[in-house]
Amino acid sequence: MLAGIHFFSASIIAFKFLDSPLLALIFGFFLHHLEDLLPHLDLNIFNKPEYESIKNWDFKAFILFILEFSFFFLLTFYFLGRYPLNKQLIAFWAGVGALLPDIISFSLKSFFPKLKIFNFYLNFHKKYHFQLKAKKFVDYFQPILIEGLIIALCLYLVNTIH
Repeated sequence: MLAGIHFFSASIIAFKFLDSPLLALIFGFFLHHLEDLLPHLDLNIFNKPEYESIKNWDFKAFILFILEFSFFFLLTFYFLGRYPLNKQLIAFWAGVGALLPDIISFSLKSFFPKLKIFNFYLNFHKKYHFQLKAKKFVDYFQPILIEGLIIALCLYLVNTIH
């Protein structure tokens, strides 16, 4: 899943159900791993192993990341902007927690590839992560549907916030 959807879903769910920024941060971290088990799209849609390191991203990867993340970040605070700052902070920290697994993984792979002490975490993140093996256009349907359902659930939750 791309960063924006991780941020959006963790932020909205934590905003609705949690009262602590610290719990929201932890929740976001674990939600990321649960969402990664589901069929989803991320940079693996380009089927290029070089995208495992940020240093190897091309213009297309950077633009996709920036546009997708910006859209969902702005969408999150468009919906939550009218609520008190303490509740917005819960949403923000949940979103940060949801980004941490990829920040950790990409940082280690990109800038500290010889640092093996965290390989257990990198292996965990890779092992329990859906791998898109799309051969045809129809193979993208299930991941798109699931991500759409996650977004729909979050939009429903936004409408139930009082």
